[in-house]
Amino acid sequence: MALTIYGSHSSRTMRTLWMAAELGLDYTHVPYAYDDPKLKQPKFLALNPAGTIPTIVDDGFTLSESLAINLYLAKKYGARVAPPLYPATAEGEAEVWRWTLWGQGHLEPWVQRDALMLDLRTAIGRQADATVADALGVLEGALARRAFLVADHFTVADFNVACVLSPSRVAHIELLGHPRVKAWLRRCYERPAAVAVRKRFAG
Repeated sequence: MALTIYGSHSSRTMRTLWMAAELGLDYTHVPYAYDDPKLKQPKFLALNPAGTIPTIVDDGFTLSESLAINLYLAKKYGARVAPPLYPATAEGEAEVWRWTLWGQGHLEPWVQRDALMLDLRTAIGRQADATVADALGVLEGALARRAFLVADHFTVADFNVACVLSPSRVAHIELLGHPRVKAWLRRCYERPAAVAVRKRFAG
């Protein structure tokens, strides 16, 4: 296997780096920042026409978009960990995709802290708070039924939604009324791979 991960740990590439750690994958890391001029050069644009990170090349297969990368890596290599990160059934797979798309559509637009979104966050002000609270209520309800989102163990569904609710974002969110979400996030980010990758790239 030859895996290359393009992108700085201070971007959404951290999600890919965490997934690689969960799966025990060896990889080459090219730590381009989100504004690195090399992203707009022909060599990189041949890999990702959008010129964005993260992007991976895995045995000649190229893919971008962090949550899609996580789904791909978990499905391809997830059987090497126990319990597996990716469900074996079509129904389980559908639930994984549902939660991933839900996290990206119902949470990420309102919780992201990207510098490029500063003007939009200022314009929206606190109007997004109710939307975030509603989404957290959905998550709280799901976690009332079991400890994780689609199974009795951690899967890529938990991984992707937890990535959207990263510690740097959660620091700006009120979780007081969502104790199950708070406990679930702690379980996700206390996983050995999560701890190790955050420690590795802390400096």
